[in-house]
Amino acid sequence: MDFVVENGILGLSIADEHIAVMVKNIAASGINETGGVLIGYYTADNLRAVVCEVSDPPEDSRSGRYWFKRGIKGLKLLLNKAWKEKHYYLGEWHFHPLGTATPSSQDLTQMHEIANSHSYNCPEAIMIIIAGSAKRYVVKPFLTDRRSGLTKPMNVVNN
Repeated sequence: MDFVVENGILGLSIADEHIAVMVKNIAASGINETGGVLIGYYTADNLRAVVCEVSDPPEDSRSGRYWFKRGIKGLKLLLNKAWKEKHYYLGEWHFHPLGTATPSSQDLTQMHEIANSHSYNCPEAIMIIIAGSAKRYVVKPFLTDRRSGLTKPMNVVNN
């Protein structure tokens, strides 16, 4: 699937196989939220982020019906391996069970913290929210830009 921010400046590409990883985790989570990280690269012109890997939730993650706290166990190794392939942390994904694909205030706070954190080195943090169930879901990415401080939805450009 390909998405673009409303102003058309930055796009996102994510293959169906990566969405399938998210859906597999959604099915396993039942009625609880779940999530992980997005790993990939930016095209040479820096106009498109390409997701190459979607992580499962780290085993030290915690969740409930209306919240998710992504753990860190194993992420350093995963990200170091990705770095060697010139792939980088792009952002987060998580699931809103039977809810809407709209970021909560917690989601927005987290994305602003990531975009402004030098340790993440991710000035344009992407969050993909999947809402619904493993059988029927909506995929909606959002982009938080460090410079503007705004979080903007990304819309499908083709399917």
